[in-house]
Amino acid sequence: MTQIGLYALAATDGTGHTATFDYVAVQAAEGADVVPDAPFLLRATGDAPHVVLADDGSLGLAATRPARSVVLEASAAEGGAVLTDTASGRVLAVEADGRLVLAADGAPGTVLRLQDAGGGRLHLRHGDEHVGAVDGTLRLADAAAAARFTLAVPPQVGAGHTITIDADGPTTEVSDDLYGIFYEDINRAADGGLYAELVQNRSFEYSTADNASYTGLTSWEAVGRGGGTASPEVVTNAEMLNANNRYYLHLPVDGAPGAPAGVRNVGYNSGIALTEGAGYRFSVFARTDAGTTPLTVRLEDPSGNAVHGATTVDVVGDAWTRYEGTLTATATTADARLAVLAESTATLRLDMVSLFPVDTFEGRENGVRKDLAEMMEAMDPQFLRFPGGCVTNVGTFDAYGAPGYDRRRTYRWKETVGPVEERPTNYNFWGYNQSYGLGYFEYFQLAEDLGSTPLPVVSVGVNGCGGPPPLTDPDALDGWVQDTLDLIEFANGAPTTEWGAVRAEMGHPEPFGLRYIGLGNEEVQREFLDNYPLFSDAIKAAHPEIRIISNSGQTSAGAWFDELWDFAVEQDADLVDEHYYNSPEWFLANANRYDSYDREGPHVFIGEYASKGNTFYNALAEAAFMTGIERNSDVIDLASYAPFFANEDYVQWAPDAVWFDNVDAYGSANYHVQAMFAQNVGDVVVPSTVTQPTNAADDITGGVFLSTWLTSAAYDNVRVTSNDTGDVLFEDDFSDGAAAWNPTGGTWEVVDGEYVQASTTVEDARSTPAVDMSGWSSYTYEMDARKTGGAEGFLVGYGAQSPGSFSWWNLGGWGNTRSAIQQTTSGASVELAGSTTTVDTDRTYRVKVVVEGRTTRLYLDDVLVTEHTDTTVQQDLYQVVTRDDDTGDLVLKVVNASTSAITSPVSITGDVEVAAEAAVTEMTGELTAQNTMSDPDRVVPVERTFTGAGTEFVYEFPESSITILRLGTDAAQAPGNPPGEEPAPPSEAPTEAPAVDPPAAGGAGVPSVAAPAAGTGDGGAAVDPSARASTGSRGALAWTGSDVLLLLLLAGGLVAGGAVLVRRRGSGGRGDHGLAGLDD
Repeated sequence: MTQIGLYALAATDGTGHTATFDYVAVQAAEGADVVPDAPFLLRATGDAPHVVLADDGSLGLAATRPARSVVLEASAAEGGAVLTDTASGRVLAVEADGRLVLAADGAPGTVLRLQDAGGGRLHLRHGDEHVGAVDGTLRLADAAAAARFTLAVPPQVGAGHTITIDADGPTTEVSDDLYGIFYEDINRAADGGLYAELVQNRSFEYSTADNASYTGLTSWEAVGRGGGTASPEVVTNAEMLNANNRYYLHLPVDGAPGAPAGVRNVGYNSGIALTEGAGYRFSVFARTDAGTTPLTVRLEDPSGNAVHGATTVDVVGDAWTRYEGTLTATATTADARLAVLAESTATLRLDMVSLFPVDTFEGRENGVRKDLAEMMEAMDPQFLRFPGGCVTNVGTFDAYGAPGYDRRRTYRWKETVGPVEERPTNYNFWGYNQSYGLGYFEYFQLAEDLGSTPLPVVSVGVNGCGGPPPLTDPDALDGWVQDTLDLIEFANGAPTTEWGAVRAEMGHPEPFGLRYIGLGNEEVQREFLDNYPLFSDAIKAAHPEIRIISNSGQTSAGAWFDELWDFAVEQDADLVDEHYYNSPEWFLANANRYDSYDREGPHVFIGEYASKGNTFYNALAEAAFMTGIERNSDVIDLASYAPFFANEDYVQWAPDAVWFDNVDAYGSANYHVQAMFAQNVGDVVVPSTVTQPTNAADDITGGVFLSTWLTSAAYDNVRVTSNDTGDVLFEDDFSDGAAAWNPTGGTWEVVDGEYVQASTTVEDARSTPAVDMSGWSSYTYEMDARKTGGAEGFLVGYGAQSPGSFSWWNLGGWGNTRSAIQQTTSGASVELAGSTTTVDTDRTYRVKVVVEGRTTRLYLDDVLVTEHTDTTVQQDLYQVVTRDDDTGDLVLKVVNASTSAITSPVSITGDVEVAAEAAVTEMTGELTAQNTMSDPDRVVPVERTFTGAGTEFVYEFPESSITILRLGTDAAQAPGNPPGEEPAPPSEAPTEAPAVDPPAAGGAGVPSVAAPAAGTGDGGAAVDPSARASTGSRGALAWTGSDVLLLLLLAGGLVAGGAVLVRRRGSGGRGDHGLAGLDD
């Protein structure tokens, strides 16, 4: 207890009254003693929660979980209980020095008390003394030092959990690009975030097109001190900086020595963050009518009294000129302002007022914020998807130079390259301005700096996130197709090409190595089916090496999902981009989602996914799902959590992987899961199984309701009938009114014998029968339904267990374009199945929902429209095993989604030796725990060493935990394939390669491949003398070592009509480096 209070509650009708209190006291009370009747764990509060057993038998507390939990049993005794360690059978005793220990075999124990301490906590006591932690050891202490414990469920032992790994079994290659980053300028992820510019609205282009509250002076304020005055005004006229940067600051100043006047910028968040001793680059385009006007540039506190750094620039002449200087911060602060001041009289014109930290990521001058980029880098991302998201495909399809200078345009990559002062700004779908300072060149450069492959997404002339009508004009579409081809040339073309020359001029003559391109984002419109082939066919014709990504809409299932997948197959897309934001329960239930996917069609890019929360429970569910991603890496090539960044003061979407303000950043539990998997992905999937008790999900149970969404409708003749007995559970023809109903939204009344919801502006206008429906299952729910107006159709609810957990048939949803079953759990919805059914106005339908077990059948006018069966299972352990070919490690990932620890045997079969010592990365915590700016490390992975590994061992997986075990093996190549030996084809005995005569020069045959001499390599580079030849999973010969060449040959050594690709794989990563544009 931290506080108490006295409250007086007023009457609900507003009648006032007087409450009088007299004597108030808080008195200490002895908590009752507790004697648990089953085995238990003690968990301490604080940073060291785990009870551990030292070598000398004493008990203590540690932050790191022990290899074996100390499980206790309590036996009632006079004055308390005797506690016994279940593993050894020894009892707890108090030594003469006050330490709590395990007594010797057969020795008596000390009677201890588990006393209720309030709030679900316990004190451990001996008589009147308490047990506390002193230097990590549990011993008797005074009450002020008493440790507080909770009771926890001990590990499940002998519950049927077994993990088996077949180290010699057939493997599946893991995509080199499996885990990456989805980056979108949402939550101010660019300006005010990753883009290191510290000045907000630097070009004075903010307008109401971006946000209704914006003006050209947003984030700017006039400064006049000591009698100086300034009259800033944002204008556009023939004096503009350039045609793309049309607004500038017209700034008459009347200053004097000691009386400066000008403007200052407040930055983002609380202000401009400074670090003492750090350098900051200032620049401005300026002109003056006064010949020469000296400007003082200051970093100052909000009051303007404290100066944290300053420099001066002399503005000369009335022509636009770029001026720059460097400031060194004299203080560390989060709320500085940038002031530009004159101590003379002049009329200044300013534009592109900029301040960058010198220390950006990789030292780029127009670069990105170092700490945020380092968090990206720490994830070891193998691809970077950009620039979105809805940012890519909303707005008109006009260029900025078109008549009217449109400020709400669809993203065009060409507007984001070239000098930053010549890039036109644009509105952002998420409600603010995009400066385009972080443009396509910077994205490509960032991907390169991260060691990631770039993955841009471009519009195909359809607004997937709403907006103007799709583009259908053939000439206009041809222009967008050509822009896409030009983008590929910008990324990969030689410097002698038109757009390769632009890239080279920007400082990067080498190609960026573009291998993927996404066409569209979440378009569920017919025009997408028309436009996509124009782009796809052009790319295939001009650049067959580029892998093309289509998309499947906005949900994980449904009519559009199915149609878009069929369309992608028809179009021979390389990948399909799936997006879904579902409940944690959905992710737990769908870890096997991709087991049944077609291996012959397009592969999968899971471009956006998240479980709608940043708690550890959300991260745990996502980790369970990710075991399925890795297990199915023969069909899943790419996966990225979304969104990645969120500025805490500008949030449009949550959850997010990384949260930041203008000073600090932290990773959510979800971020740490992504990093754990990406850093331990492995090269091939090794066969493994988990044997465990599994239970099918419960039958559909719960009540019914009626609702509409932005629609008025009339219902009648409602009836619910038991499928088992034929009994009518509920019926109403509204002949006697609607007393049996409880409306909670909309406007409901009985009109002419129908139950009418009249509002067309309410979302989820729900009404529920006022009867007990909690035990309903296996029933048929039917009614007459008639749409009378509005945008959509009917919402027929069933299986409702609470207002936030239910299913409904969304009949005529999404603007009356389709219908679907949607399941909502704890407020998070997912689409299960759908159809193209729509609803006519003023037509009466007979709607019927049949619920049997886990199957739902939906009928319209007695015609079956949709049938869906929930086939998910509930399980405790989720697991996958990969092998790191460089180290030989077997990487075992296990997610324990249950609320009790599980002790499981692990068996590794095959011709392999496993080291006793294994590296462990583990994350666990309270399911509701969440990292915050004030507590950024509440849920983070910990690393430790496990010394009991081998081909047969037992491991305790903590409750609600994510565990990665790196099991060292005796070789860095596949077991059973000694160095230099050709691997046996799958399911066949080893075969001898046929003899092939050496080819004549220029003739066909086997290319000659020689191992590099020790200490030499390509171009004279040193090669690890320990490098050795081994064979990869696809019959390729690989030279492995700390930094070597991989020479990939076709199985059997025959190359016909192709080429041998040489790839360099650096020791620190999994991606291709230095061979941009080559396809493997």
